[in-house]
Amino acid sequence: MSILHITNGDYFNEYFLSRHGGIAVPFCEVMMDGDTISEIYSDAFIRLRAGALGINTAEYRAKMHAYKAMTTTQHDVLCLWFGKDTFCQANLLTLLAYLEQIGYSGTVLLNYIDDETFDIIEEKIPVKLGLYKGLYEDILVAKKPPSDCGVLIGEAFDLYFDYHSDNGRLARLLREHSEMTDGQLIGMMDRQNRHCPRFAVRFIQDVQAVVI
Repeated sequence: MSILHITNGDYFNEYFLSRHGGIAVPFCEVMMDGDTISEIYSDAFIRLRAGALGINTAEYRAKMHAYKAMTTTQHDVLCLWFGKDTFCQANLLTLLAYLEQIGYSGTVLLNYIDDETFDIIEEKIPVKLGLYKGLYEDILVAKKPPSDCGVLIGEAFDLYFDYHSDNGRLARLLREHSEMTDGQLIGMMDRQNRHCPRFAVRFIQDVQAVVI
């Protein structure tokens, strides 16, 4: 049986390989930022996402580790390792949507981890594909709030829409606490919502145009 582990990024991927070995690749994206289109990993998708990340298409393709691992070898089981924060959830949604797009028929197991300690929160959650391509198109393409998130975390996507709103709760916090340093703001966001820390720094950078 061939098992491929897909992790939430380079840091956890290195940690996982050092502890467990096997075949593991990171999913390298920031799908919570920028626009996207329906056909994942198409040439148009790659051009759009590379532009959103401020890199060229060759650099983007060089980081498509999960795509290459799934398209060069057939795997019976995919074990996914992601956090519950908004950053991870947007990437996980994209990955699940891609599995539906290519008609993957193997077993998909989801493991939720603490993104800071790498502790396992929930493990071996069976994922039934069929819901996520539509969710991807609703949430990330059309920017429409979902009614059913399946194995994903609804609160994380609430924060996704807050993140993209000039009048969202986090933008208001920045206006009300403009005297705080970035570190103080991140600490406050961390205390107020457990899904927030991973994208707090990027949020602070992105909303400067709102608060200035």
